[in-house]
Amino acid sequence: MAEPKKIIIDTDPGIDDAMAILLALQSPEVEVIGLTTIYGNVYTTLATRNALHL
Repeated sequence: MAEPKKIIIDTDPGIDDAMAILLALQSPEVEVIGLTTIYGNVYTTLATRNALHL
C-alpha cells in the first residue's frame, strides 16, 4: 500500500466542512498533519472551537 498523502486543511468548519474533515481523518489515503481555521461560514472563534471538538 502506498504512503498516505500528507495534507494541511485550511477551513471554516461549519457542519459541511466538519464532515469532510472527519472523512479525511478516517481515510487511510491521507494523513492530516495540520488544520487551520479561518473566518467564513462561521466566526473564527467558533471555527476553532468546532475544529478542536473533532
